[in-house]
Amino acid sequence: MNAFDTQTTNAGEEKEHSASPSAYHRPSATNFIDRLTELKVENSRLHRLVAELLIKNEQLRKSN
Repeated sequence: MNAFDTQTTNAGEEKEHSASPSAYHRPSATNFIDRLTELKVENSRLHRLVAELLIKNEQLRKSN
């Protein structure tokens, strides 16, 4: 099955802690696009995981 990838989940935490606390701080367009791409990849990974779990759940229900 899928292994939990701690590197992916911890990657954004370091950036958050070093971010400027200013309310007026805006990320650059490049950073925004990079983050958007990361979120799309993570969203796809989560969709696949949910689909796998739904299939396994259905298989378990049928075996009982």
